[in-house]
Amino acid sequence: MAGDQRGMTMTKQGLRIAVIGAGVVGAAIAWHLARRGASVHLFDEGPRPASGVTSRAFGWINFINGSPATRPEDYRLRRDGVEEYRRLATVLPDAVCDIRPGSLVWLETAEETEELIREHQAEGAGVELVDAVTIAKLEPHLRDVPPCAAYSPGDLALSPAALTDAFVKDAQAAGATAHFGETIIAIETSGSKVTGVRTTSGSQSADIVVLAAGVATGRLASALGADIGVESSPAVLLRYSASAPFINRILCGPGLEVRQWHDHSLFVAAAYRDDAEENSPAAVGQRALTKIRKRFAAPDDMHLVEAVVGQRPIFSDGLPRLGFLPDVEGAYVAVGHPGVILAPLMGRLAAEEIVDGMRQHSMLSPRQS
Repeated sequence: MAGDQRGMTMTKQGLRIAVIGAGVVGAAIAWHLARRGASVHLFDEGPRPASGVTSRAFGWINFINGSPATRPEDYRLRRDGVEEYRRLATVLPDAVCDIRPGSLVWLETAEETEELIREHQAEGAGVELVDAVTIAKLEPHLRDVPPCAAYSPGDLALSPAALTDAFVKDAQAAGATAHFGETIIAIETSGSKVTGVRTTSGSQSADIVVLAAGVATGRLASALGADIGVESSPAVLLRYSASAPFINRILCGPGLEVRQWHDHSLFVAAAYRDDAEENSPAAVGQRALTKIRKRFAAPDDMHLVEAVVGQRPIFSDGLPRLGFLPDVEGAYVAVGHPGVILAPLMGRLAAEEIVDGMRQHSMLSPRQS
């Protein structure tokens, strides 16, 4: 059956694969496939890797935002995703060499924060309870110090665009070809089997076509007669310029999700409300700036540089989709949130299934069960 396509009969070197989407998930898949000897062509309509939602992601690699009590499957995936970054560091150190570790998370009350910590510790997670004195030492510029926080030292802050670029460059070094500025016109088929892709620059034959184009994956799958149920969830990313460092870790509290980069740039993740003028990304950015100045001893010259909306691909059950589409031989989907956290894991699992015929994660499937 086309929906259970295990163990391709051709050799790894002869397997021709087109990956649609050079965001972090598509780039990770292309990298893993190229390293396994497949002939990989990576396509994106943008001018460079991470031209879409990946460049608008906050870049916080964590499991602490998951809930082992209410969403155990999502939590396990996040734990596996974070662990995959440790594996990645040994194989492709350039992808994770420029990171900042550790996060502090607190909720509205100390009781809620303590319960959060107990939940994670019950799952064996390395999350610690730190008091106000310790928080003040870790983050001396934080004015509004909470009574306690969850300290997650294994969390990572990174540049999603730089990570994606590292995947693409190493995939190219392994023989992959990247095509940028090319729009997919059609996924070509013969009967119920994919045969390649047609772009604005021509056609490329392929035995497997990987659909990893974020929210656009739904449209691509629909053209093949499959409804995968992907939806768009907007979120705002704000970037500020600052002349000096004043935040050491990722900080997440009520009304606050912020990190500072090596060049002192400040990144803030904010909720998207609606398209009213008062809730435009720029307006949200100015309000956030006012809050930051109140809550931190920040440089006087700090100012908003960029305010953008990213359209995150989500599903009703909160889990990503990974696997061959049923009834369309050779069509493989890879899409979902949180993409940056899960990309290295999804890339490895996809390559193992496509090239080696191994399906190793029971919670990841091409459609909701």
